[in-house]
Formats: sequence, structure tokens, C-alpha cells
Amino acid sequence: MRVPRRVPISTRTIGTGSDMTRMRLRGGAAWFSAAAGWIGLLAAGVTLAVAAAPVLVPAARAGRLLAAADDPGALAEIRLERAATPERLEAGLDAAVAAEDEDLALSFLALAETRGLPVDPARRGRVEALAQGRMSRAARDFAAGAVSGTAEGTAGLAGTLAADVTGLGDLRDLLREGGRYARAEPYDPLLLGMALVGLPLTVATWTAGAGAGGRAGMTVLKAARRGGRLSPALAASLGRTVRAGLDREAVAGAVAASARLDVAGARAAAGLAIRPGTVARLTNLAGDALVLGRRTGQRGVMQVLGLARDPGDVTRAVRLSERLGPRTRATLALLGRGALALGAGLAALASALLTGLAWCLGLTLFCRRLGLLLGRAIWRRPRPPSLRDAGRA
Repeated sequence: MRVPRRVPISTRTIGTGSDMTRMRLRGGAAWFSAAAGWIGLLAAGVTLAVAAAPVLVPAARAGRLLAAADDPGALAEIRLERAATPERLEAGLDAAVAAEDEDLALSFLALAETRGLPVDPARRGRVEALAQGRMSRAARDFAAGAVSGTAEGTAGLAGTLAADVTGLGDLRDLLREGGRYARAEPYDPLLLGMALVGLPLTVATWTAGAGAGGRAGMTVLKAARRGGRLSPALAASLGRTVRAGLDREAVAGAVAASARLDVAGARAAAGLAIRPGTVARLTNLAGDALVLGRRTGQRGVMQVLGLARDPGDVTRAVRLSERLGPRTRATLALLGRGALALGAGLAALASALLTGLAWCLGLTLFCRRLGLLLGRAIWRRPRPPSLRDAGRA
């Protein structure tokens, strides 16, 4: 019988020493790995903390602006938080006083009071002094409106309306611009369209008084066109609408009736010369202009028409005036079209919002990694049985 060979004790000791060496190496590697994890986590935390304010503040503001995109009043209130500085309010107030625009000056005072910003008593005194020349300015504006057709202020609109309500202004514009259109010559589509829409309103005002509001609103639009107060974008938009809605033969009939000073015949032909959709669009715009005039004054209407890019902007201005009241004109002076729509900054707002979301995602990953490292530090993984036995040997 063969006796098994015994392994010397020294050989077993050498094997056990190798196991201990591997254990120490693994423990050191684990320690370095844990240390590297904590260092990386610390660097990520510092980066998130440093970027928090520059990223989250614009992202929060972008979110508020995007949420208020369909509410001009809320949109303007958010943007006024930065725009309504004491320096800009004082400069706007001085410019309004220099232009003798009492309504705008009072609007700046109302805005300053709402924002809790102080106003120099000397500036308040200059605004109050504007009231002393109110009657002379009204007489001057009325005369200018009656003669030239430009409406500066309520008195200017009254003078323009006094000239238009007779129908002679519409007949004149129809004869001049309609004749050019019939001869295929350069013409002003807006004045022609307003004359075609305004003439039936004038007749309705004579007969039943039903078209007085629409007639006044159309007069405001015509005065803005004559005075060059319509923005190029709004004029182009309305011009395309009128051109697409004209009937050449009916326009020629209306021109012939105007040449005979046949108001009834011109009115009947005007009703056929322009499509109902075009009439509705111009009439709705005139109605919005009339509402704005009641809330902000005629200079406020001209201010909006100079900023608007399409009739939708004018409708948004009506909603803005409903919320801001006397602060509307000062808000428009400070923000421009930014009080009505998000405008060209939409891409920048979306970028700021996405950057904020990326920061939040980074914070989520940071918290996940922190929880993982804490769990490993608190609940250590048990060693395999073979390593425990080797350590006891």
C-alpha cells in the first residue's frame, strides 16, 4: 500500500502568504476605486453648484415666459421685471413731456407707482403742466385732422371723422386709388380697401346710425395709413389681403359712380367690389382700433399700429390694455412688440429651458451616484468563504 506524500508545512505557508498578498492588493485596489469615485462625485457636485444660478435662473424665467406666451398681460408683467428700471422710466417720462404727450406721461407715472419706483417731484410738475395747454393742443389736432386726415389725439380723430362722415373722403379715395387700379397703375390697396369698406359704413351712419363705431375705427386706420403710422409688416399683411379680395369689374363700377358723386350707386358697387372675408378682416381690425382708442387714446392706437405685424397683434394689444389699463402705453414704450408676443427670442428661451432640464438631469445622476457610494460604504460586501478560511489558516 502506497503512503500519500505529505506536503511540507513551509509549502502550505508559502501558498497562504500568496493568498494574503492577493487580498491586500484587492483591498488596495478597492480603496483606490472608492476614493476615485468620491473625488469624481465631489467634482460633479462642485460643478453643479457653480452652474446652478447661471442655469436655473434663466431657465425659470424662460419657463414663465413660455407659459405666458398666449397671455399678453402676463407676458408684459414678466418682462417689466427687468425693463422697468428707474433710469428707463425717467427717460421715457422726459420724452413724453417733450412730445407733449400727456397720456403717455401719465401712463409712465402709473407704471412707476405700480412698480414702487420713485419719481422726481420736478418731473411730476412738468407732467401736471401739460394739462394747462390741453385746450390749445386739442384745437390744433382737430384742425390738422380735418385738413390733412391725420389723427393725433382724440381731437385729431374728431377732425378726421368730421371730414370722413360726409362720405367725400371715401369717394375721393375710391376715385383716385380705384381709378389707378382699374387702369393697372400703381395704387394703394389699403386706401382703396378702406374706402370700399368705409363707404357702406358711412351710408349706414347716415340712415340708421348703426355704422358709427365701425366708421370711426376705419377712420383711425385710414389716418394711420396716411400719416405713415402703420408698421411696414402690418401694411404688407393688409395689402395682400385687400389685393386678394378685389373684383376689378365691380371696382370700375364703383369708380364710375364716384365720378358722378353718386353715393348710393358707389355704395352698392362697393359692396360687390371686395370679398366678404376681406371686409370682415378690415372691420374687425377697425373694431379693435376703436376699443384701443377708448382705453389708451388715439396716440395709443397709433403706437400699437406702429408695432403690430399683423391684425392678431392688435387683438393682443386689446387684451394687454384690458389687464394693464393706464400702464399700457408706457409698457409698449418700454417693451415694444415684446409686450405682445415672444418674438424672435423664442429659440433662446427654448435653449435656456433645455439647459435647465439638462442641469436637473445631472443633479438626478449625482444623487444616484451618491446613494450608491454611501450604500457601499455602509453595507460592505462579505468576503468569499475561501478567503476567510485562508485568512484563519
